[in-house]
Order: sequence, then C-alpha cells, then structure tokens
Amino acid sequence: MIYGRSLFHIVASLIILHLSGTTKQGTEKQSTSETKSVQCGSWTKHADGGVFTSPNYPSKYPPDRECIYIIEAAPRQCIELYFDEKYSIEPSWECKFDHIEVRDGPFGFSPIIGRFCGQQNPPVIKSSGRFLWIKFFADGELESMGFSARYNFTPDPDFKDLGVLKPLPVCEFEMGGPEGIVESIQIMKEGKASASEAVDCKWYIRAPPRSKIYLRFLDYEMQNSNECKRNFVAVYDGSSSVEDLKAKFCSTVANDVMLRTGLGVIRMWADEGSRNSRFQMLFTSFQEPPCEGNTFFCHSNMCINNTLVCNGLQNCVYPWDENHCKDQTAS
Repeated sequence: MIYGRSLFHIVASLIILHLSGTTKQGTEKQSTSETKSVQCGSWTKHADGGVFTSPNYPSKYPPDRECIYIIEAAPRQCIELYFDEKYSIEPSWECKFDHIEVRDGPFGFSPIIGRFCGQQNPPVIKSSGRFLWIKFFADGELESMGFSARYNFTPDPDFKDLGVLKPLPVCEFEMGGPEGIVESIQIMKEGKASASEAVDCKWYIRAPPRSKIYLRFLDYEMQNSNECKRNFVAVYDGSSSVEDLKAKFCSTVANDVMLRTGLGVIRMWADEGSRNSRFQMLFTSFQEPPCEGNTFFCHSNMCINNTLVCNGLQNCVYPWDENHCKDQTAS
C-alpha cells in the first residue's frame, strides 16, 4: 500500500551518484575528473514518489560499485521507503561487505537508521524529516540479485495541526564579483515575500573564471534554533541540487565554508513562524597559488583581489588582509 497521495503535488528529488567501490582487500577507490559515471541501476521519479534499483536488477549487480541515493521531500513531508521482496545482497557479519546503508538526513554522517544485507528485505523505513540518504555498496566478490526500492511522501506528523503549506513565493538572487554580502534582509528589501509568508530563498553566487568561493558568516540566528524542519541556512557547492549540499545550519552556530567550485548557492528556509530567523554572510572569490600580480596571498592557500586588502572586512580565513592597515594609512 502506498501512502501520501494528498490533494497537492509534492516536488521531490532523487539523486544518484556513481563512484567506484572498494574490495574486501581494502583497495582504495580511484577517480579522476575524466572518469565518467556508470549507471547505478534504474530509477523513476513521480510527484508523489518513485522507484530505484541496484545496477542490473533483477540480474546480479556488478562488483566494485558504490551508489548514493538521496531523496528530498517538500516542506512538512516525510519519506516512507519500501524494499521489494525480490531482494538478495551478499550476507556477512554486521553487513561489513556488500550492504545497503540508510541514514535519516541528507548526509553520509546523518544519524544511521540501519545497515542491511542477506536474503531478507529490510522493513519499512520512515524518515523523521525531509531527507533520506541511502548507500548501496558492493565489493569485488560474490555478487547477488540486489534490490528494488520504492518511496512515497506522507505528511509530517509534527505539522498535522498547521494544514497544507501555502504556495511559496519565487525568491532567487544572482550575485558575483570579487566579494559581496549575502543577507536575509534582502528578501524584504527586494519585495520577494511578505513578513508573514514562508520562504525558501536561494542566492546564486558566481565567482570569476578559475576562481573558487570562501563563505564567512557575519551574523546568524535561527528563530527556532535546532528545529531544522522550520528554519535553516544551507550551502551548496556547484549547483542547487541535493547531491551538492555542502552544509546545513539550524542550531546556534554556523561555520565558515570553503567551496571547491566557482558556483555557490545559499538557501534559507523559514516557515511562517520562523521569519525572524536571519543571517549575513560575506563571500570572497579566490584563486589558488601561485598568485598573480593583481592578487594578495592570504597564507591559507588563497589569492584574493588586491582591492580587498585593507577594505575593513576580513576576506582571508585569517586576517592577513587587514593586518598593518593602520600603519599603511599613517605612512
């Protein structure tokens, strides 16, 4: 039985990553920028759920494979995950070899729900929030049939008294250059939403060519601290897709983030009762050494634009760019 077919459609995403695996002998994974991904099974998506499988299912899955599946539900929704009875994964003690691992959240370090292998399909799995992280791992020996899994969305019981979430306003910003300030107050200043509306806003930061991005929080406070379902600030590295989610903050502390690409996406989710949540963030575009003539070396593997030196803001990880500025002014 499939649950969660409500009066409104749910927008969700299932992202599958494809990486080479490891063997029982401990062979290290190897990958290069030229390596192309190998299809990690079939998958289909619908507004109210979807289906994904291990590679070659129902035939034997190939050796040396690691697949990551990330499911994201819409606000105020949870995920239910079902595994088909036609299921077989190489058995082992504590599922140390071939296995499926399920975590309650969007990351590989989210709380673990369970690790599964053998001939008995896993029980029904329910997320506590909007995300599930699923890994299928196969080593170099003893392949089996694998699995087929289906998922659907159900209302989050924590919000059963609030009813259906109203349609969210379109809320996106484009930014770029050597530096800039990203702040939640832009939502009201630019008329993206009223003070009483829930918001799911995204800021797209595009660094100059051959540059990466360093993000430093200047101000941060969540109105409903530690309630990620109600408010959070998230950082994506390379796109706004869930597989590029780098960090998510909803507690009392937000850490600086160093991106590996020149495209950063900042996302703020705040429901109707969390609109006093706020943040302010400084982004700095940088290149890796050797530094060119029009750049300043930060002593933290960063070369920033010379115009950012002694500008009153700390653009380096450590304040090298603001040291001795009074001495230079006096001279």
